[in-house]
Amino acid sequence: MVTLPKEFVATKYPGYFWNIQDKKLYSVKVTGMLKPLARVYPNQFNHFRSGFSVSIRGQKRVLELSYLETLKPKTTIYPIYPQE
Repeated sequence: MVTLPKEFVATKYPGYFWNIQDKKLYSVKVTGMLKPLARVYPNQFNHFRSGFSVSIRGQKRVLELSYLETLKPKTTIYPIYPQE
């Protein structure tokens, strides 16, 4: 298992972590690296929502900043599945 630093908080979607210090959303890649995601600004095509665009099972979703800022820091353990 991998324990992330204290500033990373797990979101409601697996594989996405909010950094409470630099206010960025990160995704975990296959290599185990955390990659920062680009912020989505409000416009008419995303129904004036502000946050970060993520893909959950092929469906585009927006994690809004209002939701992300309510996340509280806690110990998060990220499991590693055995590779065969």
